[in-house]
Amino acid sequence: MRRVVTEEGIGAFYASYRTTAIMNAPFTAVHFATYEAAKRELMDMPPNTVNNERLIVHATAGAGAGALATAVTTPLDRVCGCDKFSSGSIRNVIETIMKKDGYRGLMRGGIPRTLFHAPAAAICWPTYETSKSFFQRVNIG
Repeated sequence: MRRVVTEEGIGAFYASYRTTAIMNAPFTAVHFATYEAAKRELMDMPPNTVNNERLIVHATAGAGAGALATAVTTPLDRVCGCDKFSSGSIRNVIETIMKKDGYRGLMRGGIPRTLFHAPAAAICWPTYETSKSFFQRVNIG
């Protein structure tokens, strides 16, 4: 850390902050909204009812949410990637990628991202929901 501060300054620790926010905020928003909507639909019950939830519902809703969030935000991942561009502006990066590779260029890496995020969410959400239910029962009992 000292070396980085000495050679590059404290700003080096925040160099990717904007990129991270631009990529993660939309991904998280789509992921959470999709998960909750899919869970409600799969459970076919009012949104304020949480009884009788099953792991398969959480896994399916999680996988779908992870896949959709990935599909929607893959262009942002490409835009914020490690390629060198003449300008740091998102607009310039998108224009450069579109000129060079077209829409396909913006979606490059989408399949590997989906193959990572969909199963990860299919594991994460049931784990979270099961833990939440357990702690609610322990707290109430």
